[in-house]
Amino acid sequence: MASSYPMLRYGSSGQEVRRLQQALNRAGYSLEVDGGFGEKTRAALMDYQRRAGMTPDGVAGSKTWASLGLQSAQDRLAGLEKGYTPSRETQEARRSWEELAARQPGDYTSPYADRMEDLLRQMESREAFSYDPSRDEMFRRYARLYQRQGQTAMEDTLGQAAGLTGGYDSSYARQAGQQEYNRYMQELAALVPQLQQDAWDRYETQGQALLDQYKLLQGQDEDAYGQWRDRVEDWQDASRQARDRYESLEKQDYSNYLALMKYYASRAKQEQDAALAQQKLEASAARSGSARSSSGGSRKASLSSTASESLERTMNTYLSQGDTGRVKQLFLQYRDRMTPLQKRRFEKLMGKYNIPMTE
Repeated sequence: MASSYPMLRYGSSGQEVRRLQQALNRAGYSLEVDGGFGEKTRAALMDYQRRAGMTPDGVAGSKTWASLGLQSAQDRLAGLEKGYTPSRETQEARRSWEELAARQPGDYTSPYADRMEDLLRQMESREAFSYDPSRDEMFRRYARLYQRQGQTAMEDTLGQAAGLTGGYDSSYARQAGQQEYNRYMQELAALVPQLQQDAWDRYETQGQALLDQYKLLQGQDEDAYGQWRDRVEDWQDASRQARDRYESLEKQDYSNYLALMKYYASRAKQEQDAALAQQKLEASAARSGSARSSSGGSRKASLSSTASESLERTMNTYLSQGDTGRVKQLFLQYRDRMTPLQKRRFEKLMGKYNIPMTE
């Protein structure tokens, strides 16, 4: 699709040069809108291009038209037809989502697993309780004490008996001493049930201590796992929100893109129709002027009904685009050739849109 804003340079002339001159005047220059691309127009254009950061070549191309705010609908449509491009906001939303996805928490690793396994092995490997006094350090201490006390008591008894018998040994003395010793051994034996109970209590306490340590670590592990789950859920929520935001923006972007495609396709057709109508209008006016000139008259030829209808269609097209400046320009261009009836009709159209009818 060809652009309705052609490349203009020194020596160009016509309606598009007039439009360029009007745009430059709106940018702060003071050019005569005569449709001729002369030295003044080129100088103004080069100065504008220089200030706008473009190459000051004095040629009005697509970049210059766009900078002046006059890029045609056909140019916009051609750009859109190259394909959908997400907006910067959408691209940033996608980048944020991808960066967040890359920060996904890893699998849970318990900092307590090794210690818990060690405690579990200790509990499972404990032997069943059994009591052997000879292996009980407390019993051995009592045994040494009672044996020593029993030996002392036996010797004391033998000494006392010897004193009574004048120092002679007797079976009675030995029997009395042995009885005293046995009494201490019986007292030692009487301690065994309590010592066995104490050993059982120690066995139970040790087992309970292992179990308590295991439960403590298990609770700490559950807390650590809960914190990990919270981090995972927070990440999932944030990731879901980032994805939803990106998808929403992308959907809206693409919807806007399709709407713009439709809008500028319609505008481009209007521009083409307006350009064709303008060409027909100028051709009709040229024929009328030529015919009038050949008949020897010097007065401008009035608009034919066909040219008047073409002019009205062109104006309505520009009005639908909101381009009242072009409408005013056409009215002033052809006003002197309108019949009184035509002039009233066009003045009514201009008045409807509050368009001034003077220079």
